[in-house]
Amino acid sequence: MKNKFLILLLFITTALVTSCSSDDDGVNVTPPSSGGIIDPEVGGFNQANRVYVDLSTGDQIPIARDTWEIAVYNGSQNRVFLNNALLVSAAELEGITDITAVTESTALTSPLTLNALDQTFTPITVTVTTVAELMQGLPVGYTQYGDINAGVSFTDSKEGELTGTAFDEISTTDSSNNVYIVHLGNEIPTTNNGSLNTTGDSRGFMKVRILTDGSSYTIQYAELSNNTDFSEITVTKDSNYNITAVSLSDGQISSLEPMSKDWDIDFGGVFSFYGFQGPLAAGLTYSDYTLHNTLGGVGLYEITNEDDTTQSYTNFSYADINETSFIYNDRAIVGSGWRSVDFMTGETSVRENRYYIVKDTDGNYYKLRFTAVESESGERGYPQFQYELLEE
Repeated sequence: MKNKFLILLLFITTALVTSCSSDDDGVNVTPPSSGGIIDPEVGGFNQANRVYVDLSTGDQIPIARDTWEIAVYNGSQNRVFLNNALLVSAAELEGITDITAVTESTALTSPLTLNALDQTFTPITVTVTTVAELMQGLPVGYTQYGDINAGVSFTDSKEGELTGTAFDEISTTDSSNNVYIVHLGNEIPTTNNGSLNTTGDSRGFMKVRILTDGSSYTIQYAELSNNTDFSEITVTKDSNYNITAVSLSDGQISSLEPMSKDWDIDFGGVFSFYGFQGPLAAGLTYSDYTLHNTLGGVGLYEITNEDDTTQSYTNFSYADINETSFIYNDRAIVGSGWRSVDFMTGETSVRENRYYIVKDTDGNYYKLRFTAVESESGERGYPQFQYELLEE
């Protein structure tokens, strides 16, 4: 009996050891996922979630997109990001550093001449002289104010680069940091009207001023009607995460994104930025939008099958990878280009003539293609993708 027990124990131990690989230091390393099919839990008709996916584990983490408005960057630069999935925007009040002195009637230090579209989508210019006038063109939408040629945008850039934030880099000299007016975005609708419904009523405005000592941020914020005091939040940088999210609505601090090494793709659903719609510049909102983790070092490139000379998704192998094609400075390569919408019929479909090659945070290579944009009953907000590990 004793010998049988020892044999059984040896068998179990051997099985456990051989089920894991190990690195040079003898530490067990879990092999990457070979791929599979994932249905990101975006949330259906109102696309209520951002979904972070780690390809090497197959894990997905859905986060309600209305749980924060701004986020501070944890890297060496002192940057602030806006929640583009909630249509948050921000405008700097040049030369104004006293947050208690700012109300809707506050005069700007210099008038701003900005571009806009009127209700007939005709380009116009507007001159704003007060905070109240600036607020009229701050919310994301076709009538949003801006001037792309002059570098004036009240949203973060779609590419996600550090120099493309609506907030200037926060200075370690307090007197250099101005007050901003922040539009808190739009409510997530709860009514299913039988089609896509992602953008509800305005969530209002706040005034915000951010300071830093280089290792932490101090966020001052208040309602515009408050000219006596303000609330304050201190956030310490945490290098394990790309950003730390802050809710101005309830004063909460949270690392909602997974650690920067633990996600590759952000199926954000809703996405907004100031850019071009055809020849016209405007505040734009997209659905079914997909980003990759450029701040965490993820690279990605797109392959389109325009003719028979391009390698098909099925036949693409490790040997076909083009290392120089990976893009690390534009998170929106996938964007909404993976699906098409017939605006006459409302029908949405996957573009089957394209797929993507991903180099994840662990250095693994995957090919990825979308296989669904709607549920089986035709409801938007139910994407699906297939991916496969590429090995030598």
